[in-house]
Amino acid sequence: MSFQDVSNDMDVKRRQMWKDVDLFLEEFYAHGCEAGRKMQESEMGMAQVRGLESIIVSTRRFSEVINYIKNQSGKDTKSVKWKKIAGTLLTQLETLEKTAEELGGDNPVIVLEAKLKLVRGWGKQVISHYLFEKAKPQIMGGS
Repeated sequence: MSFQDVSNDMDVKRRQMWKDVDLFLEEFYAHGCEAGRKMQESEMGMAQVRGLESIIVSTRRFSEVINYIKNQSGKDTKSVKWKKIAGTLLTQLETLEKTAEELGGDNPVIVLEAKLKLVRGWGKQVISHYLFEKAKPQIMGGS
């Protein structure tokens, strides 16, 4: 097998992974919305949400997002809000990780790319829904 054949095969796998990730995220949308709603209900502050968003968009390793959530929820008294939401977030991240492993098969490069694409898509869902829930009283004409 030539280098060109290997390269073409990788491109085909990537395109299929991108398609599968997008389809999965569409199906997973309600779960991201649930996490965003729970973040708002736990009265998570904007700085905390933006901190999570920053890690999600800047990381090169999926595990950094998991470690960030664990770190925030493991802090002393200031982490009560994180303790309320950490279980939901970590469970959803576990689902994303399993999905990435299924999509990538035995190719660790594709698995990592799938994990990052999944977590970034999920993060957009969660943060957007948090912001919507936060603004909902004004949007819906309430107090």
